[in-house]
Amino acid sequence: MTAISELPEIDFNTALYQEHPFPILAALAKKWRVARSQRGVEILDYDLCRQMIVDTKLGTGHPRLMKVLDLPDGPVLQYKQGSISYFNRGEERRKLRQPITRLLSPKGSERFRRDVQAIVADVVSRAPSTTSVDLIHHICDPIPSRVYCQWMDAPKDDAAYIAKTSHLVQQVHTRDPARTGDIVTAFEGFLDYADERIAEARKTPSDSLISDLINVCDAGELTTADLRNWVIKLAEANTDNSSHQIASVIIELASRPDVWMQLRSEPNLIPVAIDEVMRLRPRSISTSREALEDLEIDGVAIPKGTPVFANIGAAHWDERYYPNPSVFSLQREGQPGHLNFGGGIFSCIGRHIITIEIEEVIARLTQDFPNLRLDSARFEHTPMFTNVIVLEATLRP
Repeated sequence: MTAISELPEIDFNTALYQEHPFPILAALAKKWRVARSQRGVEILDYDLCRQMIVDTKLGTGHPRLMKVLDLPDGPVLQYKQGSISYFNRGEERRKLRQPITRLLSPKGSERFRRDVQAIVADVVSRAPSTTSVDLIHHICDPIPSRVYCQWMDAPKDDAAYIAKTSHLVQQVHTRDPARTGDIVTAFEGFLDYADERIAEARKTPSDSLISDLINVCDAGELTTADLRNWVIKLAEANTDNSSHQIASVIIELASRPDVWMQLRSEPNLIPVAIDEVMRLRPRSISTSREALEDLEIDGVAIPKGTPVFANIGAAHWDERYYPNPSVFSLQREGQPGHLNFGGGIFSCIGRHIITIEIEEVIARLTQDFPNLRLDSARFEHTPMFTNVIVLEATLRP
């Protein structure tokens, strides 16, 4: 059996990886099924990635992440230890997931589509259309944060705070202890904000998501602490992930004018186009796990507690499953779906509503701005994520 120390090593800090992570990962996957890096064991093979995402012997890597960040004792660490991110497979995770999975199921998420459409229409109408504008500031950040405000019966003016704080707290995934202070401060604000929203919603019930969560709590499916944690968790993961994914989709589709015009005339293809962008340039380049026991992966001995990463970016560019993987195509029917939202008990609970948000953004932009021009776009890639750090465009009708 192979030891981890004997595996070939990947360096994610090279300029070549930063510029072209997906072809680099795809090339490495042709040589190695399993490798190692400074962060842990790296799974590159498509079949192994799919398998490990749902493997019951692999759990969440979040507790280790809190240790890496040296998160201090206090209310923020208590929140993290009580939220769903901290729990591995088993009854507690199932209990925490079940109510919110039901509320944000495909059918549950679909009931928010009209709200999303209204928010998208309002946000887009406010963006200047006579000059080059920062679409991250004007569209990508405001839309998911406004959706969260709608869920929480919060004033829409809170959206800027939600967006800023979501970006800050998601810095946990940098694994950089130098950022721990800012992360803790941002979370502390979220804790207070959640308490305020719950108190207001209890005074004035409605048909909003927060009232639904309160009803679930009152029915005994969640504790009061669980309720608070979900209100925070929905904000924590909301804007940052959704904003970067919306921005990536805009860039990849608007940079192909023929595709942009095709989606304008055939809006039924928008979901297909979004799925293809998530395959070609996924927001989640990898997903983290930790061995819950001593195990073996492809002949490699993985001791209990070892961080293991499924490199989705490599799997999505596997030409055995996706012919001509570097080519954007609307003709991939019959090929496997993307792994951008994970799978199994660790799948992204908000995947359906995020997809609705992106669909409505693209539907609105292609109809209102068929001649939209990309002026400047730049990606930043980490081993975990695709980030859009620049997106400027002229919204030409």
